[in-house]
Amino acid sequence: MHTMSRPGDRISVFLFALFLLALFVGAAFAAGYALGRVLL
Repeated sequence: MHTMSRPGDRISVFLFALFLLALFVGAAFAAGYALGRVLL
């Protein structure tokens, strides 16, 4: 019972997870930068 039938599916899922991680890191960096600009 394989959840990922083709290697392309696994690569697409990996790229989607990487995109979500980059989006989260970018949002956290932007929030920290904005907070720093306000406080300092």
